[in-house]
Parts: sequence; C-alpha cells; structure tokens
Amino acid sequence: MNKKKTTKHQPSKKHVDINNKKNKKKSLKSKLKTLKIRKKTKNLPSGSVVFTTVLVILFLHWLFTTLIPVLIVETRYQYKKTMMAIFKTTSLKEVFVPDFSSWTHVGLSKYKQYGIDIPDIFIDEKVIFNVDPSDPKQYKEALNAGIAHASGTSLPGEPGLGYYFAHSSSMDLRIQRNAIFYLLRKLEKNDSVYIWHENEKHHYKVYETKITEADDVDFFKKIIDTEEIVLQTCWPPGTTHKRLLVFAKRVE
Repeated sequence: MNKKKTTKHQPSKKHVDINNKKNKKKSLKSKLKTLKIRKKTKNLPSGSVVFTTVLVILFLHWLFTTLIPVLIVETRYQYKKTMMAIFKTTSLKEVFVPDFSSWTHVGLSKYKQYGIDIPDIFIDEKVIFNVDPSDPKQYKEALNAGIAHASGTSLPGEPGLGYYFAHSSSMDLRIQRNAIFYLLRKLEKNDSVYIWHENEKHHYKVYETKITEADDVDFFKKIIDTEEIVLQTCWPPGTTHKRLLVFAKRVE
C-alpha cells in the first residue's frame, strides 16, 4: 500500500507580507504607548520639587499674613513717635498749622460713639460692643471692622472686667485694624487707655502686662468690685500659641 506524502501548506508571499505589516503596526503602537507613559512620568514633579513648592507657599503665606502687616504697623508707630517727639503732633499739616487742642488730648478720637484710643501707641479704632467670642462668624466680622468687646463682660461705666480683643497681624494691607494690637506689647505701667461708649469718654490706666497660655482664663475668675478692662491679642504675632494681656483700671 502506497502512502501519500503529506506536504505542509506554505503561506503565500502575499499572506506573509500582510502578517508582517500587522506585526509592525502592533509593535509601533506598543512603542508609542510606552513613549507616552515615559513622557507623562518624566513630566511629573519629583518629591523635592513638591516639597520646595510647599515651602514657598508657606513662606508667602507667612510673609503676607504676619511679617508685612507687622512691619507696616511698626513703621507707622516709629514714624508717629518721632513726629510726636519733635513736633508734638503726628500730622504734617499741624506742623505748619498747629492745632493746640490735640496737645491736651481733648476731642482727638475719630470714634467718639464707640471707640478705643491709646495715645502712647497711636491706636484710635472703632469698637464693636457685645460680640460673642464663641461665635466665629460674629467675631470675625467684628475684627474686620475694628476691635471687639466680648458680650457678657462689663461695659464702660459698670463695675467688673471689660474684655476687648483683636488680632496682632492680618493680611489686610489696606486697613491694619487687625494687626493694630501688635503694639500692645509697648504699653507700660500708667499708660492711658480711653474707651468711648455712647459719646462718653472713660479713662483707664495700665497696671499690668503679661503673656499667658492660650487657654488661661483665670483672670475672669477674679472678683472685681472696681471698673477694669483687659486688652487681649494673640502672641507671637500671627500665631495662637499664647495670649498677650494688658490690664487697666478706671481713673476718676
């Protein structure tokens, strides 16, 4: 019996060329995909770049919310202090046209209805009375407008302790009310503080200045029969680590 020889089917040249083209096309697509992935990976920032960027952002935030406001307030204070020492006024206009009423500090405040005036550090600001210190929305609005008086504490003319607070720094570069209490640290014993309430001026004298922990509220527990005030701000400027407190008693 004769066996038939089996021959393998040989693909035609045309079929081979088609397969080669398909393989080349797949290979090209694979290479392009790999290149795209490498390019994306290459464009991603490295860990050191991200870290540096974060540091720069933090520095800029500190610069604009703490350093610049403090420098503006400090520069203004030094300028006014020099003007007062030389010309007995902080106004250039009064250098040429003197206003002697300001020398006695009568009628000098701009906020006679509700305000606070501290001549030694050139503070003359609006006071928002009866602000709830436990309501962030309310006290933030008050601090954007001036200096806050805490609700539940004594009003001017009443016995007890009146509590006034403001920031020591702010990123508001147009009006530095939020940073103005930065200057509280310059107050000394027997310096005067004037608080205006319903067009009546109340005079206080500083008797103590101290720095406490942020959660220290022992001064509220003290029983006070006379009329006193405490001025508070955060310390150091731009932080909430501690509190700077200035205590003053009413002068008849």
